[in-house]
Amino acid sequence: MTIGVAKKEDLHAVYQLEQRLFGEHCYPDFFIRQAYDCWPAGFLIAREQNNVVGYVLCAPQFNDISLKVSEGWILALAVDTSVQGRGVGKTLMQEAMDVLSGCKKLWLTVHPENHAKKLYQQLGFVDVEQESEYFGVDQPRVKMEYVVA
Repeated sequence: MTIGVAKKEDLHAVYQLEQRLFGEHCYPDFFIRQAYDCWPAGFLIAREQNNVVGYVLCAPQFNDISLKVSEGWILALAVDTSVQGRGVGKTLMQEAMDVLSGCKKLWLTVHPENHAKKLYQQLGFVDVEQESEYFGVDQPRVKMEYVVA
C-alpha cells in the first residue's frame, strides 16, 4: 500500500468509494472535484496495486478575515471494506495530521456509532459535543477535537 496526493484521475474512484461506503450521505462528485482544486495537498489517497482503497481529505479553517490558519478539519476518511482492519485508516489519519501540523487544533465529526470513532480517540481526539441532526434529520454527529501539544 502507498499513500500519496490525489491525482485528477483518482477522483472517480474516490466518488465510487464514497457511494459504496456512505450511500445517500456520500459527498457528491462535484464536491470531490472542488476539494481536489481547493485543498490538493490535503487530499490523500491510499493505493493498493494501483487501486484506490482509501482517502482522507483535510483542510485549513479560516477563523477570521486575516486568513491566518490556526485550526484544521479532517473532512473525510474512507477506507474500502476489503482493507479495513489493516491500518489504512490510521495511516491516512496520521498523514492528514502531518499535513495540518501547523494548526493548534484539529476538528472532525463522526457518527456516534461509527467504528472509526475508536481510531480517532486512539489518535488523541476527544468528544466536544454531539448534535442530533448535524447533517439533517436522524443524522447525528459527534464533533471531536485534537489539541496539538
